[in-house]
Amino acid sequence: MGTTTFYLRHNDLKRKLSGLTKKELDKLDRLSPYGGYDDQHAFGWHTPLELHNGNVYLLVFWKGRLMRLEQAPENLNKKYYDKYTGKTMNIYEWTVLKRFLIAEIERLDNHFKKPLKNKRKQYGLKCMEKTGKFMLQ
Repeated sequence: MGTTTFYLRHNDLKRKLSGLTKKELDKLDRLSPYGGYDDQHAFGWHTPLELHNGNVYLLVFWKGRLMRLEQAPENLNKKYYDKYTGKTMNIYEWTVLKRFLIAEIERLDNHFKKPLKNKRKQYGLKCMEKTGKFMLQ
């Protein structure tokens, strides 16, 4: 099995793949997330991570950084900066991300359960009509 490398483009440099020469594309192909700064960055592109095909990974994109969920607590160890108030909060970035993920999972779970509840109610009423029972099952 092979590997999949993610390439992120920095917005401020705006170098597209179609605008790169063959030599630049070869250098871009040799980028690796395991090296130093020069091995991870080239021509406005960045390789944040590499995944092995066949494995399942949960990826998190947080404030312009793409990372595996297992690496998020190590990478998000700074105090959270709220860009709307312009202040640093007394809470870590990992805690904010964790709360956001839990709330989003609960919202999606409720969204998933809603049609199932409606189907169950409809199915229960049809069964009662056929059997002539007036009690809820």
